Amino acid sequence: MAGPGFRGHPAGPLLLLLLVLLPQALLEGPLVFVALVFRHGDRAPLASYPTDPHKEVVSTLWPRGLGQLTGEGVRQQLELGRFLRSRYEDFLSPKYRREEVYIRSTDFDRTLESAQANLAGLFPEAAPGGSEAHWRPIPVHTVPVTEDKLLRFPMRSCPRYHELLRETTEAAEYQEALEGWTDFLTRLENFTGLSLVGEPLRRAWKVLDTLICQQAHGLPLPSWASPDVLRTLAQISTLDIGAHVGPPRAAEKAQLTGGILLDAILSNFSRVQRLGLPLKMVMYSAHDSTLLALQGALGLYDGHAPPYAACLGFEFRRRLGDVDEDGGNVTISLFYRNDSARLPLSLSLPGCPEPCPLSRFHQLTTPVRPPAHGVPCHGSYETAAPRAPVVPLLAGAVAVLAALCLGLGLLAWRPSCLRAWGGPV
Repeated sequence: MAGPGFRGHPAGPLLLLLLVLLPQALLEGPLVFVALVFRHGDRAPLASYPTDPHKEVVSTLWPRGLGQLTGEGVRQQLELGRFLRSRYEDFLSPKYRREEVYIRSTDFDRTLESAQANLAGLFPEAAPGGSEAHWRPIPVHTVPVTEDKLLRFPMRSCPRYHELLRETTEAAEYQEALEGWTDFLTRLENFTGLSLVGEPLRRAWKVLDTLICQQAHGLPLPSWASPDVLRTLAQISTLDIGAHVGPPRAAEKAQLTGGILLDAILSNFSRVQRLGLPLKMVMYSAHDSTLLALQGALGLYDGHAPPYAACLGFEFRRRLGDVDEDGGNVTISLFYRNDSARLPLSLSLPGCPEPCPLSRFHQLTTPVRPPAHGVPCHGSYETAAPRAPVVPLLAGAVAVLAALCLGLGLLAWRPSCLRAWGGPV
């Protein structure tokens, strides 16, 4: 069939391509589990600055307060939820089922509201505009900010992480880059009334955040806030992000930040499969810092901050071909949706083309995930912090529930086990 006659056929090249692609398509089996991490939608600025020309009318411009989700943010999350419904139409039940989907958010108004708006797009019964008789809100789980070890980065209570960050910021390369912006930051101090030179770069980022939020909502910027100033502030922000998630010691930083969430995602899938649980999807409503830490752990940070409603997805599929000796017959594919006007980007874990066999994915991410004994968080390797617990999962039988509560460390029927286990993460 591949002889000269076939090659000479007008459709020959196309048929050859199909023959090459067909085996791979056949091997791509059904979707079995999904984990989604998304940033909240558009919000008001987090703060003002002393010379902000709009600071006297903050309550008028942002009636719900600084840092709160805007109407545009709600719309963005509704749109993301509708995209997820179209993507997983054949995977999820038409209506929300608590045993299939679990939603976790950080304990901030904007992420909790974003999760609710997303779910309103994903599930018809949670959508606005329907009749009261059919409207059903969907639960979103959270823990206090001070207890959130899964979605809040960087870890403000982790001295070891700050040792690593200090090592990065004191390095010659970082200091040289910073010195190049000293004059710029000095001028910006005069414009903003803030102390910026010698301060954490996050303070300069907050100026950028305020200006970008105001610009996005049609407010005039002060004359000094030129495009060049905004670009320079963005470059400074990129340097700061790189220090948090990049080298040196990027893997150890990841073990204390994004690797914790990555490990929880893999552990959730492993337990679902091992126990035959019906959970299909875990959703995390969080922040740009959460996504950046996760991208850093995956080796996928590209120098760009995630926009509002950006979504990073992990799709676990069961291959129909030969079983991998180490990881069974499961693969992981990654996608990143950072533009609602375009198709999501397909991402590949460095060292493993997509779709990546689960065993290979585990192997490649081992250095950035917390070891089984935990990672030291108190400096000088004094105390090992416990590994972050995974999301509560559901079991369908009383016997399984009892076993889980007694010894497996996995939450079944939430109300009965939550108090004994310390709450969901």
